[in-house]
Amino acid sequence: MPSMVSLLPKSAFVRAALIVGLVIGLSQGITLWFFARNAYLPGIREYARLTALQAELVFQSDGDASLARRLGETTGISTGQPANLREPDSVILSRPVVEQFRDEVSRLLDEPAQVRLEEARQPILWVTAPSFEGRWLRVPMAFFRDYDRYLLLGWGVTVPLLAVIGGLLIARSLNRPLRRLARVALKVGRGDAVPVLDDTVGPIEIQAVNRAFNRMTRDLQQAQRDRALLLAGVSHDLRTPLTRLRLSAEFLNDEELSQGIIEDIEDMDAILEQFIAFIRDGADEQPEYENLNALIDEVAAKYPPEQLRLRPGQVPRLMLKRLTVKRMLSNLITNALKYGAAPVELDTEVADNALLLTVRDHGKGVREEDIPMLLQPFSRGEKARTLSGSGLGLAIVKRIVDMHHGEMALGNHPDGGLRVRIRFPVTGQLVQPETLSAGVR
Repeated sequence: MPSMVSLLPKSAFVRAALIVGLVIGLSQGITLWFFARNAYLPGIREYARLTALQAELVFQSDGDASLARRLGETTGISTGQPANLREPDSVILSRPVVEQFRDEVSRLLDEPAQVRLEEARQPILWVTAPSFEGRWLRVPMAFFRDYDRYLLLGWGVTVPLLAVIGGLLIARSLNRPLRRLARVALKVGRGDAVPVLDDTVGPIEIQAVNRAFNRMTRDLQQAQRDRALLLAGVSHDLRTPLTRLRLSAEFLNDEELSQGIIEDIEDMDAILEQFIAFIRDGADEQPEYENLNALIDEVAAKYPPEQLRLRPGQVPRLMLKRLTVKRMLSNLITNALKYGAAPVELDTEVADNALLLTVRDHGKGVREEDIPMLLQPFSRGEKARTLSGSGLGLAIVKRIVDMHHGEMALGNHPDGGLRVRIRFPVTGQLVQPETLSAGVR
């Protein structure tokens, strides 16, 4: 059985409306009970006593006819013959009045009484009992104000409805800044440019939340800029001593040692280049309509033909950042050649309203448990740990794919080798992101 908590609406907007409606409905019920008990119940009892007295004066042989006439003139209680009367159960709003009056009259007469209701704006009850010998008393309930039951029903529906609408408006005024805060928080998580929240409007609690959030984003942006500056500075400053080391290595007499040092320096320089690429991530480049196949051809021209196997399909042009996408393709090919084996296959096609790019090498692949780690910065597979590298190649690819609102998946090919599948949506234009580190460039 589901718990009460699980049955509650998930939206605060609907919860507020439900709570307001329940409170108003309960208050109306209590109000009706209060007036029935303290205003109408005493009147019903009083008219029951007058009815019993009039029945004694009219229907008993020793009754006082003149007194019965004066009582009838004063209260309106008189004898008569009803026609087309409603059963007590047929009018829900009148049923409590009819039943209460019947019980009071039955108690005073010490015999069961029958009560019927006559349709009128002011209740008129017809009463009979076995001692009346088939005759009836007409009892106008004069203490009731003139009423229209449809108006009463309208009041019972309209007031809760207006209260629910008011509650919804209040909840909406609170939910709108919260939804705006949620959207901005998602931008912070994606590294997009974050608009400043207005901390001068709305309730003081919302203003305080907006001020705290603005302060947090400013601190986060400053921390990101400081980190980017630090990494960029370290990468830049290390290149000067690396250049001197390379020049010194070239003058060594031992050619084998010299070549080994130069290769290590080149690896270090490539790692620094990956650091800088990871920091910049193409946020300062404007997107243009590009053909992905043309970009693949440009990148593939830098590699020996026997190392690549291109199978381009008919694909549309997309809004792409030219240099950034070329860096992505270069990282994919370099990663496949370095950690896998040639030839590297690059396939493009359109399927399910998306452009699909598949890159596959012919190596041994990676362990299944290592696949989720490959997209994390500074994480590498088991084989890659024995080789030099920064562990940023696929992480950079993932950031570029996300920048273009694409999806990326890794897996081992059934015939061997690692397979990277990238999906770019065909519809819609690219919304250029602006990373938190963009301010350092």
